[in-house]
Amino acid sequence: MADRPQAAPVPEPLHAPVVPAAVRPAGAAGSVTVREYGTRYLRISVRYHGDARFSWLRVPGPAHDRPQTAPSPAAIATLRRVDAAVAAAGSGSGPGADAGRGARLALGERAAASESGERGGVVYRVPGAVSVARLLPSGDDTAYRLSVRALADLGRTLRQLHDVPWEFGEPVPPHHGVGRLLAWISGAAPDGDGARLRALAHDRLGARLWTRLTEWAVAAQEPPGRGGAVLLHGAPSTGWLVPSPAGDHSALLTGEEVTGGDPALDLGWVLGELHELRSAAARGLGAAGQGPPVDYPAAARALLAGYLRKEDAVETTEALPPGTARAATLRLAVHMRDFASFVGWHEDLRRYADLLAETLDADGAPTLRW
Repeated sequence: MADRPQAAPVPEPLHAPVVPAAVRPAGAAGSVTVREYGTRYLRISVRYHGDARFSWLRVPGPAHDRPQTAPSPAAIATLRRVDAAVAAAGSGSGPGADAGRGARLALGERAAASESGERGGVVYRVPGAVSVARLLPSGDDTAYRLSVRALADLGRTLRQLHDVPWEFGEPVPPHHGVGRLLAWISGAAPDGDGARLRALAHDRLGARLWTRLTEWAVAAQEPPGRGGAVLLHGAPSTGWLVPSPAGDHSALLTGEEVTGGDPALDLGWVLGELHELRSAAARGLGAAGQGPPVDYPAAARALLAGYLRKEDAVETTEALPPGTARAATLRLAVHMRDFASFVGWHEDLRRYADLLAETLDADGAPTLRW
């Protein structure tokens, strides 16, 4: 449904116009706002500060239901170490330099009053103005290549994060996306169009698949077995992933959703988004269904190759974290719920509910078929 929701959901309209591939305003001087968008949950403002420097300010909207909290000092220190390792791995040159490169972790910081006034918010410093969410489906070849390379970067960085156990002497924070889904499933978040979608989805899924969705969401919030929780980004997405126009490291906006848990949650979150885009394009839904053709399988394979530390991710799904397909299916449900609740009703949501039912019925397997 157009721009994918970022870590806190910011879906743009289903039929949003495609943004041109340019990622740096020509002739801009000083500090200037180059993009503004958002929903009732969150507003995003992107500013250009000269010398290829941009800031992304995320300000809570009226439907934002929780504080924008930073990770603990111990988790931040670990994130900085992971970022340093990512930077070191991609600091070489030559034909194979990109093979070890990951996305740099752009850690958010509390916005100064001069940036956000009294509204608060979190600001991220990155080298670009447009995310993969807008570049990937733009129809521009250069933008597509940047996006695919950024997704490979993302895969490598997620794997780096998942190599770190959650050992910070504190309880694991809840996974906010799964939490929103559980509140919606239970009816604890009656919110107009969100409640309308809940009734529709319950009818479309039927008792068996509604129970399956509920059980998967409950299980996703439980502490993982098999050695415990690992460090998770919490809600990685193409909307959080910002390529560098100069071809340097991509940046992954990181901080507000950081948690611990099963690595399948992070990887599945991105695969579920790409599955939704591919399915929407095939069914003529939203912006994806009305835009130019996009090779989404190649994009997903780049992500998987980066995560699996392979040159080619074809027929390697058996190496993925168990539960990845279920996590990807939950991501599809969360985005559908977020759109209805924070943007509003759209008739395409009926067909998205059918897509969710089909994916659930197949135990999430379509999300891994690339």
